[in-house]
Amino acid sequence: MIWRDGQLIPYGEATVHVLSHAAHRGSEVFDVLRVEQTSRGACAVGLREHVVRFIRSMELMGMQHQATAERLSAVVAEVVAANGNTGTIKLVASWVEEANGVLPATTRPTIFVASVPIDPESDRSQPLTPIKVQSAPGPKIPNSVLPPSLKVAASYTPGIRHKLKAVEEGFDEILFKTASGDLAESSSLSCIVVSDGRLIAPPLDTVLDGITRRLLFDIAESENIVIDVRPVVWSEVQQADEVFLSSTNKVVMPVCQLDSQRFEAPGPISQQLTALSNAVLADEHPLSKRWLTPLAG
Repeated sequence: MIWRDGQLIPYGEATVHVLSHAAHRGSEVFDVLRVEQTSRGACAVGLREHVVRFIRSMELMGMQHQATAERLSAVVAEVVAANGNTGTIKLVASWVEEANGVLPATTRPTIFVASVPIDPESDRSQPLTPIKVQSAPGPKIPNSVLPPSLKVAASYTPGIRHKLKAVEEGFDEILFKTASGDLAESSSLSCIVVSDGRLIAPPLDTVLDGITRRLLFDIAESENIVIDVRPVVWSEVQQADEVFLSSTNKVVMPVCQLDSQRFEAPGPISQQLTALSNAVLADEHPLSKRWLTPLAG
């Protein structure tokens, strides 16, 4: 069952027409959050952070809505209760009417909240699998064109194109630079560099404010690991002790190769953060209460 504008409907009925503005103009806004099964029942990871970011994306896109963080949080719980085996929740806002022009016919979106089954690849009990990353041939879309905090479908198009080519050439992912040549992010994942025991990451005026990145920073702070958020020149990435990517489904993805440069993977920091994030998500860490929101009762 999928929630659509106030009611649960069968999965197959939650459709958007091929001629919709969302499909033709890439205007669909979305967010994805993780659900964990714990001793307290099903818990959403970073629930408020995700729904607030989703609302912000709608506003940045010019969508006129009446959603609140409290209401969307309640809907997430409703959708999880209506569906078994939930691994992730997807929040989607679409202009569903036919695209007769560049602008939508109305600024009011249709909002969907969907349950997605648990992905076996996101199993935290599995060992870390190092990945090979290729630098993208062009820069990330600059902030002056699309704010990095806007999760809109069209912004992922360059990443899809470049990643398809990278996979054909034997790589697993791509890594964008900014227009000035500094580190940005992957096609859909945050990138963090480890140097001399410190975490170094790009500022939020160039990359998405990743919720999993926030989780890892919280864990690092609790372990007194220094976090340095600033522009990261490309040579720092090439000379790093470790490089890893992070996302909702893959909390830590250690990078063993960037173009022809090789890294220790997984390195000690990647392994430490993986073990601690697993404890947080299993509701076995002091930070669990901060990051896990029970969805029952």
